[in-house]
Amino acid sequence: MSDASAEKKKKILEGAMTEFLEKGFMNASLRTIAANARLTTGAMYRHFKDKDALFCALVDEAIDFITKSVMLADVSHHMDLDNLVSKEHFEQEAKQTNELLNYIFENFDAFTLLLTKSAGSTHEHFQEEICELYTKNCAQTFNWMYKNQISTKKIDKMTVHFIASTVINAFVEIITHKMSKKAAFQYVENIEEFTRYGMMHMMGIPFMDENHSLLKNK
Repeated sequence: MSDASAEKKKKILEGAMTEFLEKGFMNASLRTIAANARLTTGAMYRHFKDKDALFCALVDEAIDFITKSVMLADVSHHMDLDNLVSKEHFEQEAKQTNELLNYIFENFDAFTLLLTKSAGSTHEHFQEEICELYTKNCAQTFNWMYKNQISTKKIDKMTVHFIASTVINAFVEIITHKMSKKAAFQYVENIEEFTRYGMMHMMGIPFMDENHSLLKNK
């Protein structure tokens, strides 16, 4: 791609982001986007075949990052861990969460499109789809933990769905409520602590005290 072509594409995407954020996918005008990029609609079609392709170009990278983050909950990312309730494991999860939050704030507009402006586009069911994937991964991991006697209680399907959707919705709230980065980090830390220890109790996994010594689960 030539420098001129790359610059045109950049201007199209910048104008599309503004148009989609203001009007949503359904009401956004390709003619307006092209005009703001100082192109004809025909010239714009040489870069993007339709409005959906343009919308996808703005959000697909964010979807890919979130999907990879959600896949960290699957069984393959837990089988080689020596202790699922260790200080090291929780610190690893905290690092992954921080990376996710930083990415969200670096790409806040893309997530705003996905969660509030995507009706009518290919990705209008993004939230439901990512929640379904996270629920599936959590269910498989919880079942594996039970079969391998890491946990002593089996969690039913709807409870797993509640836990997973609570976590996903927590991140959605950051976008829809336009939270500050500082507030979001504290908020997610609170949600993780709430879901983690509630989940451990339901699964019959011993708690840890502030010194990371195991306590018996009553």
